[in-house]
Amino acid sequence: MNKVNREYKLSRTLMITAVLACLASALLFIGLQYLSRGLIYDYCKKPEVISAHIEKKINSLRQYIQDNNISLSELSELDHWMRGNELTEIVIYHDSMLVYSSHTLSPSFTFPSQPKFPDFYLWHNKYVLIFPEGTAEVYIKDFFEHRYLDYTTYFNLLLFFLTFISIMVFFIHKKVSYINTLEKEIRILEGGDLHYPITIKGNDELASLAQEIDEMRKAVIAREDYAERVRVATNTLMAGVSHDLRTPLTALIGYLEVLEGEGIPAKESPFLLKCKQRALQIKDLINHLFDYFFISTNDYKEIELKHYPAPKALSEIIHEYIYLLEQSGFTVSPAIELPGGTIKVDAGMIQRIFDNMLSNVQKYADPAHPVRLHSTIGPGELVFVFENHIRNSLEPAPQAGLGLNNCQKIMLLHQGRFSYEQKDHRFTIQLAFPLI
Repeated sequence: MNKVNREYKLSRTLMITAVLACLASALLFIGLQYLSRGLIYDYCKKPEVISAHIEKKINSLRQYIQDNNISLSELSELDHWMRGNELTEIVIYHDSMLVYSSHTLSPSFTFPSQPKFPDFYLWHNKYVLIFPEGTAEVYIKDFFEHRYLDYTTYFNLLLFFLTFISIMVFFIHKKVSYINTLEKEIRILEGGDLHYPITIKGNDELASLAQEIDEMRKAVIAREDYAERVRVATNTLMAGVSHDLRTPLTALIGYLEVLEGEGIPAKESPFLLKCKQRALQIKDLINHLFDYFFISTNDYKEIELKHYPAPKALSEIIHEYIYLLEQSGFTVSPAIELPGGTIKVDAGMIQRIFDNMLSNVQKYADPAHPVRLHSTIGPGELVFVFENHIRNSLEPAPQAGLGLNNCQKIMLLHQGRFSYEQKDHRFTIQLAFPLI
């Protein structure tokens, strides 16, 4: 199982995204501030723009003086007008003497005491104010560009927060969308479609959760497949029991009935031996049936495949097979050549294959003909061929199909081949092991 490599946790990813979103928003804010300030300063330097703002301010000041009937001795009343025009500076002179300055509203600013300030005139515009006592000169300057700068700063700050929020919402939306996808896929699994794969994206906790769900889905499928194999094997077992046991059991009952009707002692009757033979046949069939059930309900994980040199894995088993055949009265004609290559086998399982083949030869082969055994080395595999003649018998022979099926399944677990063929009175088995 390939686990997701969780290099970053979701909380850390969220923090990194927030920092990157803040940096991107800050860069946008700084860029907009630089651009907007340049545009505003270029605009506010235009003489016609400056003149329009100054004219608007001086007209407002004149109207305030006229509406409130302010005299030169009451110029302190102008403080109220100044509080509504914080970005404006004015200085009023009467008979060349300073009579009012808006700087007195700012304690941190010290205005020069000279009656005339040539430098000040360079930066201010001179206008005439009419009072009841006569006229006065006013020098006025309006820092109206700061008002535009404040507006653009507020707007740029708004864009900063909108950009930050948009990036975070986009990131969170991706995660929420992924969660919604997982929810839909889990509902599909709940509906019974276990073959629908779970989407795995990213390397955080959500991806790990998705992979665990997918592994759970695969485990459920594996359990269902195993249950199906057990069901099929059980049905096969029941069919085999009812079919393969019927013949020897019927013969056994017949022999017992004959033995019961004879007038001689049972131990002297030839049918007693036949009854014993049939009982042993039934025992062998039961063993084959349960072997078949075991092989049918197990997979590759149930056997232990190990690497062995071919001579070490097979030489002793083959020599024992030949010896037991010879002890059973058969003539064996071997032509075996074992290569120096390596095979991957479970020794116990291979022993069962040879035991099964030995049992079949002992039961069904004709001792009058030799049992031939030879080997060939093909491309990437070692092949054994077993040949024997089938014995002619007037008695019905129990079927050996289950034992051969066991051998086939065992060789499949070894990724090899097991095949057999019956032609006329000759029975041939091929056993192929992959060479590594």
